Amino acid sequence: MIGACFYYDTPPKGKHLFVILAPDLDQKGWFVCANITTKKNDSENTDTTCELYQDQHQELTSPVSIVVYAEARSMPPPLIKRLMAEQALPPFEGDLLLKIQKAPLSESSRLKKGFQKSIKKHLGI
Repeated sequence: MIGACFYYDTPPKGKHLFVILAPDLDQKGWFVCANITTKKNDSENTDTTCELYQDQHQELTSPVSIVVYAEARSMPPPLIKRLMAEQALPPFEGDLLLKIQKAPLSESSRLKKGFQKSIKKHLGI
């Protein structure tokens, strides 16, 4: 399921594209997921650790999108599987997925340290 993506409602912000980054070490069987949103130029708090571009994946419809690592969450497989089945979106793969997984592994990252450990273990780092 790593790399799979789906839209998930995050009130009050509405639906956002999420991508599965790694199995969660803290919640057995669950997965670390991060959402992707349009990059806004007017926000000084925007995390630009990982910028994604419109032509990199069919669900990236804005000229520039960002992965919002500060709002990453752990999600259960039944929910993810249901959303994936309903939406049938192509996964993030190869170098693009690796970019999304590796970008938040720095000390200054806004991704929770536990999630960083999960990704590092999954990648064998």
